[in-house]
Amino acid sequence: MSTIHTLYVSVSNKSLEWKASMNEQLEVSGTEEELEKLRQMLEQLKRDDEVTQFRAPIPYKSADHDKATDQFNDDLLKLYQFIYVLGTDKTKAHIHDMNILHKLQNTDYEDPGYER
Repeated sequence: MSTIHTLYVSVSNKSLEWKASMNEQLEVSGTEEELEKLRQMLEQLKRDDEVTQFRAPIPYKSADHDKATDQFNDDLLKLYQFIYVLGTDKTKAHIHDMNILHKLQNTDYEDPGYER
């Protein structure tokens, strides 16, 4: 039987802590394996963020259709989905209220200006 641990996730800081802080954090509970997977997902998001930050200031380059931005968004969606699975009722309610899973799955490419 695996031991369940409770930790606190900060998506903006891309961190996983043993103790809650004053920063925005989402409470999750999981096995060591699940929490290690969560750590790895946060690390991947850090790497994605580094790639997108260097591409953002390129003039005349739309980030809307950039592969690095798409990768960041995909990984962010996976992260929030996994946090939702491991989250407490309060964490799940918070993610539900954010409506972020729906927003990340539905882009606004149907708006004028995105014709192919």
